[in-house]
Amino acid sequence: MHVAEDSSKKWGVRRPALPLSGVEGIDALVIAAGVIEVPLGDRYLNQELWNLVDEQAVPLEAKAGLSANGLRAGLLGSHPPSEFLALLTNEKTCMPPRQIQTRLGQAYSPFPPLKHDLLRFAFKDDDLSEEAEFSKAQCLWEVTCTQGEDRRLAVRVVPMVRHGEVLFEPQSVTGSEGVMSWQLSQRQEQERYEGLAVEVDMRPSEFLLIGCTPHANGLLGTSWLTQQRDDGESAVQRLLVIRVARTGKALEAPAPDVPRPLALQAQQLTNSR
Repeated sequence: MHVAEDSSKKWGVRRPALPLSGVEGIDALVIAAGVIEVPLGDRYLNQELWNLVDEQAVPLEAKAGLSANGLRAGLLGSHPPSEFLALLTNEKTCMPPRQIQTRLGQAYSPFPPLKHDLLRFAFKDDDLSEEAEFSKAQCLWEVTCTQGEDRRLAVRVVPMVRHGEVLFEPQSVTGSEGVMSWQLSQRQEQERYEGLAVEVDMRPSEFLLIGCTPHANGLLGTSWLTQQRDDGESAVQRLLVIRVARTGKALEAPAPDVPRPLALQAQQLTNSR
């Protein structure tokens, strides 16, 4: 896995800016991940933008579970509104995205963790509701991509939290020459919320958005995606933005049961002569 920082603010307005080197092979892909941050209660991020987002891309049952926990998710198409792009490409509202080169089926947490000295939220699962409380918590979002239908990528995003003291444990490591040595590895308690996984099929031109619903105080979504500023008087809310695309030789790989494009066949025939 390789992580590259893109200094350009135009990170995939028309298509993801793909690194030229790194992970190779027919299973190679790149994830562009950014976080938009605006004042809490921002009208555009809470209402106007979501009028243009396809929340039906999320299965109905999953969408209901997300809503019950103060979360919402959906796809924004290849012609995003200028207001969204202005937020996405302005370093005051969105730091340059991380460009993660990875592989199909490989899980990675691309977003900087949102840290809380003490994290409290209500979690709802079907008819059950429980109160969660974690100290020294880090809120994370694990992204995994697999092959979808019609050359799309099936993207799965799972919320997870690491919490408590970081423990250092000895671990045996065998080097390339067969020599075993001991190293200290870090370990921290972790909770995964598989029932709140966001699963969608995406084209490279689309944006996956994950945000919190307004007026859902105390629920997981608000607790994970909002935060009080250091001045103690203002608060911000965050919107997660994800784009994915195949890279390198992966672009030449045919989709399941789909013939190669004629132009690609002709090019390969010419190269073989």
